[in-house]
Amino acid sequence: MTQHTSSDAGVDSLVEEAVRTLRTFELTEYEAKCFVALTRLREGTAKEVSEVADVPRARIYDSMDALQDRGLVSVQESKPRRFRAVSPRESVELLEQEAQTRLDRLGGILPRLGSPDRSSGAGEVWTMEGETAVSERLATLVGNADDEVLFAVAVEALLGDDLTEALADAADRGVDVVIGSPDESIRERLTDAVDGADVVETWTWWESVPIEAGAVTSVCMVDGDALLVSADAATDLPGVRKHRAVWTDSAEAPVVGLMRPLLATAVRGD
Repeated sequence: MTQHTSSDAGVDSLVEEAVRTLRTFELTEYEAKCFVALTRLREGTAKEVSEVADVPRARIYDSMDALQDRGLVSVQESKPRRFRAVSPRESVELLEQEAQTRLDRLGGILPRLGSPDRSSGAGEVWTMEGETAVSERLATLVGNADDEVLFAVAVEALLGDDLTEALADAADRGVDVVIGSPDESIRERLTDAVDGADVVETWTWWESVPIEAGAVTSVCMVDGDALLVSADAATDLPGVRKHRAVWTDSAEAPVVGLMRPLLATAVRGD
């Protein structure tokens, strides 16, 4: 009886993960298995690939043809034919290019699908919940800034990498970025991470740190017309809370006009 070591189990797990990931790039299961096997072999015959990939030998050739069409495999017309996988780096670059081409195409199509007869949604306010969702929406709003970002935040949980990078990128491209927080550790973190931003202390929405349950967690205004306000909210689960937010990207929303002077006073001292 064949005994499997922990090392074998680790390799098997990596193989399975690689196959699953490749299948998200529209490779069939056989194609993904063949490519992973060939990557492990570097080069080999159909018989060798079949044995390593656990794919019927009759399916090796059509799988290799498909992989060759995508630039992932080279074929040597010898007897028997031999197959060679591109390097891992090349394979990732090829798949990345394919994905980017599809995304670029989608980016060109989707804007053309909007109906000219529908209203623009001017003045509408939207709601969302979830720490990650709120942080990502903040990053999107900041990423669209042209002139000014006014941002007040009281919890580190919202400061994901995407949001921090968006703030830094905005400052780099000349956007006036002003950040306020009642939490000294947050101010220190953002001062280091967002070069060029004006980071100040503000207590406008808060009485203590850590903030009280149910308090506002962040307020962000971009270019005077996009606004997001998030708060800590209770859930049905004991001791579990989540972030909920309202946001708009329209200056016509009444809440925008109300919040602009308050936020400017809170973080600018205007």
